[in-house]
Amino acid sequence: MASDIANYLYLDGTIVKEEIIGVGGAGIVVNRGGYAFKIPRISKLSEIDGVPVHDRILNHNEDNYNELAVAIISFKHEKAIYKRLGDHPGIIRCYNVDSEEPSIQMPLMNGDLRQYLGEIRPKRSRQLSWLLQLACTMAFVHTNRVIICDFRLDNIVYDDDMNIRLIDFSESSLMYLEWDLEGYDKYGFSILTDIGQFGAVMFEIITGQHCSFDIYEDWQKVGDPTTWPRRETLPSTSEVWLGSIIEKCWTKGFASAGDLERELEKENVY
Repeated sequence: MASDIANYLYLDGTIVKEEIIGVGGAGIVVNRGGYAFKIPRISKLSEIDGVPVHDRILNHNEDNYNELAVAIISFKHEKAIYKRLGDHPGIIRCYNVDSEEPSIQMPLMNGDLRQYLGEIRPKRSRQLSWLLQLACTMAFVHTNRVIICDFRLDNIVYDDDMNIRLIDFSESSLMYLEWDLEGYDKYGFSILTDIGQFGAVMFEIITGQHCSFDIYEDWQKVGDPTTWPRRETLPSTSEVWLGSIIEKCWTKGFASAGDLERELEKENVY
């Protein structure tokens, strides 16, 4: 079986030597001076089947894809979203939001919820606290005319006090300020698909089992229309704590994240 080894590069072409603490589609996150820095993901092949190679940048489909160009556009877009959202306790802070440099400087966090939940099952009181924080944050994001689009455990991080924050808005949609919160973006995402994804995250937090709310599940080729996931593609919630709320997330039972938040506020943990 063929095996390739690639290094990540800085913009000047030198190999990244800092500790890499996260890897995404267009960026990697490194530990730099006590901060988490997201920088463009630029790859260079260093070895193919055990044979060293030199001066070969890893471009997917060769001339049709350039990692650096894609990353720079992605970083500009993501910074515009951080600037729109401003400071909020449920959103990771971007310290260099006004800089033109393609990087995002953030506080170091302890890890993401997917990693945490793979090792620890939190009490229901903690779960409900997280869900309320997340619903409040999602409502705030929507109020600022942003569709999250990629709401999942990997993009939720926690601090020493187990407070959680959203990170990574590279896939999110920045809508016009005049947008009435109705309808979809050009990719098929909406505030309702965000709430659907919330239901999947909620299911994972409560049960510890994987769940995906995927509007692309019926895609045959790029450009096909997105579809609301069929109910049979999602797990049963009949024996799940707060299952009725998860069901409403998946069946368009909430008109807004604010409605979802208010429903969660009615719950008690004894």
